Amino acid sequence: MSTTDSPPLPPGAAQRTVDLAVGGMTCAACVARVEKKLSRLDGVTATVNLATESAHVVLTEPVSDEKLLATVAAAGYTAEVTGTTNAPVTADLPTQTGQEAAKEPQKQPQEQAGSSASSYQSRPEAAAPATQTPTTSTSGTGAGTARIGESQRARAEHLRSRLQVCLLLSVPVMAVSMLPALQVTGWQWGVATLALPVATWGAWPFHRSALSAARHGTFTMDTLVSTGVLAATVWSLWALLLGGAGELGMRMPMELLPRQQTDHPHLYFESAAWVTTFLLAGRYAEARARYRSGDALRALLELGAKEVTRVILTSPEGSTSSIDVLDEDGAPLPQARRSEERVPVEALAVGDLFTVRPGEKVATDGVVVEGRSAVDASMLTGESVPVEVDRGDVVIGATVSTSGTLLVRATAVGTGTTLAQIGAMVTAAQAGKAPVQRLADRVSAVFVPVVLALAALTLVGWLVTGHTAQAGLTSAVAVLVIACPCALGLATPTALLVGTGRAARLGVVIKGPEVLESTRTLDTVVLDKTGTVTQGRMTLDLEASWQLRPPQPRQPLSPETLVLVGALESASEHPVAAAVTSAARGCTDALPAVEDFRSHEGQGVTGRVAERYAAAGRPGWLAELGAPLPEALRQAVVAAEETGATVVALAVEHPHGTGLEAVAVLAVRDTLRPSSPGAVASLRDLGLRPVLLTGDNARAATHVAAQVGIAQDDVVSEVLPADKRDVVADLQARGAVVGMVGDGVNDAAALAQAGTRGLGMAMGSGTDVAIEAADIILVRPDLDAVVAAVRVSRATLRVIRQNLFWAFAYNVAAIPLAVAGLLNPMVAGAAMAASSVMVVTNSLRLRRA
Repeated sequence: MSTTDSPPLPPGAAQRTVDLAVGGMTCAACVARVEKKLSRLDGVTATVNLATESAHVVLTEPVSDEKLLATVAAAGYTAEVTGTTNAPVTADLPTQTGQEAAKEPQKQPQEQAGSSASSYQSRPEAAAPATQTPTTSTSGTGAGTARIGESQRARAEHLRSRLQVCLLLSVPVMAVSMLPALQVTGWQWGVATLALPVATWGAWPFHRSALSAARHGTFTMDTLVSTGVLAATVWSLWALLLGGAGELGMRMPMELLPRQQTDHPHLYFESAAWVTTFLLAGRYAEARARYRSGDALRALLELGAKEVTRVILTSPEGSTSSIDVLDEDGAPLPQARRSEERVPVEALAVGDLFTVRPGEKVATDGVVVEGRSAVDASMLTGESVPVEVDRGDVVIGATVSTSGTLLVRATAVGTGTTLAQIGAMVTAAQAGKAPVQRLADRVSAVFVPVVLALAALTLVGWLVTGHTAQAGLTSAVAVLVIACPCALGLATPTALLVGTGRAARLGVVIKGPEVLESTRTLDTVVLDKTGTVTQGRMTLDLEASWQLRPPQPRQPLSPETLVLVGALESASEHPVAAAVTSAARGCTDALPAVEDFRSHEGQGVTGRVAERYAAAGRPGWLAELGAPLPEALRQAVVAAEETGATVVALAVEHPHGTGLEAVAVLAVRDTLRPSSPGAVASLRDLGLRPVLLTGDNARAATHVAAQVGIAQDDVVSEVLPADKRDVVADLQARGAVVGMVGDGVNDAAALAQAGTRGLGMAMGSGTDVAIEAADIILVRPDLDAVVAAVRVSRATLRVIRQNLFWAFAYNVAAIPLAVAGLLNPMVAGAAMAASSVMVVTNSLRLRRA
């Protein structure tokens, strides 16, 4: 057992989480006991997972790691800290635009873990890192998951070795015991010699676990197995030594059902040996399946690069200060000298520069400061088409540069990277419990004591009804051996483990198991248009943009007018404003300054440019300001909107100071995501009603809806950002179970509202606020990820229900057969082992969901 040095939190400290690898758990009763012991500590909430053999502990009071480990040990299990953080796991995916990140040099590398003296210094006035990382005292989610995986693999290898020996000894025991032709003189003594090592050494894992539980006053599945094996062995030894079964010449006929009457006590060495062997085989198959069920998450976390080429810049005078080696956009100055060194990726710090050559993986999240390439993110997001990146674009760690060479500035390292955050959220989801598991937990808590009592009653019942002690003992042992709380304990966590791992490989992060239940009842999906159905990359359409120059008719937009409206919009963060500003920058060296700027949410902006007051925004809003559009411009608006454009109208102060007058309209277009039409059709195939929600005008919204196959009646347009939540709430009030898909700050309230009776799904390219409010994060930025999220979630829930049905049905059907004396203990052992293997194998089908 290892410990992690972590001082207790002071009173009032922030929430802390600790992940533990817990050894020795075999069934749901073990899970319940560890959870109960940990949760009794003040300020501790624990969730224990049998499939991953781990515990996720949330601390709100000062509790040391050593105290947690001691508590688990006191419950009779081993524990090791695999990860700890001083902040709760959140979806901190990178959301800055390339330009914002490129202009944001980070703190000096010396302040980051793993930095070296050779890294350059950042500007003293530099802003904080774009991606904040939690403070950790271990190697984090990836190392913890790998450690648990190695533990599971080692356990499987150990079980295989023990199984091989037991199988070698049990085969002759079975053959001789069941076939009278092989029962030579003294055969029973030879059988006892071969069976005793199996019932003692071979079954030692069961005996040890049962003893440990007994010392702590509790019972587990191993208590049932150990009691059954020992009962069969002790009875057989008594029969052999004192009951007459040791006489030379004794024969024992083949039978699968317990014998009711015999001339001499029956030997059950073959039952003890084969119950042990069957259960070891089941444990081995289960251990292998558990390890395989975590393949997806381990593969995801192992995607990252192992080494990186770090670039060190120095000025001709030998200075490494960023002021001397970087320009204002964060790119290397021409005179800066470069040197490279190959270092482990762990040595990379926020703010470091590193090179990515064709075919290499991007070492960590960052911003391209030099070069151009196509980046393949298929292993991370499932997106098959490489994405072109250029200077100022954000790149994600573990993606692959397929063509050109890139110089990248690191914006996140370690647990702060997108890959690590995805892994952390998937791990957290796997540690949780779906609502459907609550019944299984309640049953498991009393299962073993009830079975022990039932076995005792079975023995007594057979005796008081005039049957032999041998018949009663056989039935009681069968009851002990066939009962299987293990299947109940594995039903949910194995399905969650495989399902969430599969979703992660498809670019979908499911935040918690409770999300699965919502996908089952989901019937409506609300799609925010910009950035969800469309790509969210707005561009100005100059051919559809016009201005007035009375007394002449409308004319194409002049550079002077474009610069004016671009300057006014430059202070806004809206995508439409960004498109106008970008086009305006191409017409001038520098945009004029804006004074008295004001943003009017959902309407437009106002301000003073070159001492002239102006307003830009919705045409209807300008009319409210006293600047209605002339007929020529209204016709231009209708023509643009009917082809899907968003129109920005410009009004400027009248030369004589008599108010505003409309002078121009600008058409801004967004590109439809290629996958959107097919995804909408797939949503319909899943029984979902797609609804398009947008703040855009009705004509543009209807045009986009027609392109993707959404009915006109299912289009909600001209919705102010603050009203998106109300639209979702209204659908819910009418009985719909709503899934909301969005990506912006103004989608956060709607995403949260959807989560109250449905689901919130955020694009991973969206804002932190939207991602935080969502239940599912779509790392792959297209609607196919929505389809994958619903499909995998529903499949996972379906498998959980199948597993629980099988586990309950098996026990309900098998235990009465054992009580009635219709099952040989050996057959019972085989059935019990098969039940656990079947549950895990059924969960593995989700790898193809």
